[in-house]
Amino acid sequence: MSIRTAEAQRAYRVLRRNWEALEDFEQPEALVTFLTAREGEPHVKDGLLAGLIMLVQMGAAANAFVALLWLGLWPGLDSVYRRCLRRMESAPAEVVSSIAASFMGLVARVNLSSVQRVAATLVLGTERDVLKGWHKELQAQRQRVRLGILAEADARVPSGPWHVPFVPRARSFNAEVEALRARLLPLTGEDTDLVVSVLLREEDYVEAGESLGLSPETARKRVQRALSRLRKMKKKIPEKDFLSQIGGWGCFLEFVDFETTGRTAGGGD
Repeated sequence: MSIRTAEAQRAYRVLRRNWEALEDFEQPEALVTFLTAREGEPHVKDGLLAGLIMLVQMGAAANAFVALLWLGLWPGLDSVYRRCLRRMESAPAEVVSSIAASFMGLVARVNLSSVQRVAATLVLGTERDVLKGWHKELQAQRQRVRLGILAEADARVPSGPWHVPFVPRARSFNAEVEALRARLLPLTGEDTDLVVSVLLREEDYVEAGESLGLSPETARKRVQRALSRLRKMKKKIPEKDFLSQIGGWGCFLEFVDFETTGRTAGGGD
């Protein structure tokens, strides 16, 4: 898909003549620049994205307008790719394929009449569907292994040591992160996901805020607020080696101290 092919350029010229909202965007590249810029009214961007979705759903010059949607949402979709790559630990090509399939499926079925924030719906919905498919495949894989083991046992076929069902290395890490998240939730409330994203998944404030529809500055302030609360409430957190791959609770609490006394004093990133 490209917006620079002759076909895409012709489709855009026809669209621009019939869509007043594109008056200020002489070339498709100008539209993409506007959609991906941090500046600009979100409701205007959402209106443009909604129009493109309607055109794709109608099948009008689908390839050209799908390309505009991809490029217009690229910063958010790129963040989805990087997060999914870390969590799934699949080959990059497989992650891209999953994102493309989930994104196109969402574009095809989304009901714009029930959507308030088009960009956030498409980006977060794509990530949700990718991870949902990944978890479903993990469950199916474990089930196949269990059935295979039961079949071998039932047939009394010597098979040597039974193998532990395959679970990606990222699975245990993510399970531990989720367990830590559950312990943090009563302490940090609505800021929990931000704390987990920034401190444990090593996302920056732009990426963490974007996934929740927040500006980087708002995300930074909320993380710092949560860290300050955690530092005051440290005695309520049990000293249990929970997150083994990043040093356990003790390491996490030391990190809280560093973030609240050092980084906060320095104004954050």
